[in-house]
Amino acid sequence: MTIWEYVRTSHPWIDLSNYHWWQVVLFFIGSLLWLLCYIDTLIDIRNKKIVNIPAAAVILNFGWEIAACFFFVPDMGKLLVAAYWAWMFCDIFIFYSLFRYGYKQMRIDFFRKHAHYFIITGIIISFLSQCTYMIQYDLPMAPITGYIINLVMSISFLYLLFIPGFNWYSRVTAWSKFLGTGIISVMFFTKYPSNNFLTVMYFSVAAFDILYIILLYKKLKNKLSLSVEK
Repeated sequence: MTIWEYVRTSHPWIDLSNYHWWQVVLFFIGSLLWLLCYIDTLIDIRNKKIVNIPAAAVILNFGWEIAACFFFVPDMGKLLVAAYWAWMFCDIFIFYSLFRYGYKQMRIDFFRKHAHYFIITGIIISFLSQCTYMIQYDLPMAPITGYIINLVMSISFLYLLFIPGFNWYSRVTAWSKFLGTGIISVMFFTKYPSNNFLTVMYFSVAAFDILYIILLYKKLKNKLSLSVEK
């Protein structure tokens, strides 16, 4: 169902026809944690003039949100539709900031010089591929496409740790992504317990998120030790 079809019909604020109440609660908690991740990123953009989320993750995530908001509306009620739109509006500014500060994540001159072209090409492919997959193959709430890009995002975060000279990391972003995705994973597992592909994705995303947090704290500890020695 598209957003234009959705707004022409009546829907409850919270739809329990397809989910248990506790599944809806779990999803909303996870959604709020993801919103916290976005807010923390927006604060860093304003104060530090950087994007603390990997460029690839921003492009994939923004493409997913556009597709989900307009062409694959969630079936949990109007409150969640509003939450999806809140995600997308936060990500509009994050995506815009990628044009201004995304080059700081790139260390190859060719990519730094032509960053805008790669970002534009990336968002077009991200949106078209995810939108068409959602409509043709995905489950309600689009968990398959969501977890495919989430895995890429989790791996991309590791890349940030090893960029020479890039030192803008956020523990809030790391924890809110890990916990938000983890809680939503529990919800989807109870909804689709026999979907083995999604089960593999839940554990894979969690494993890379945990690895990122461990390496992040190790890097921050080493950075603190070096500053103390100086």
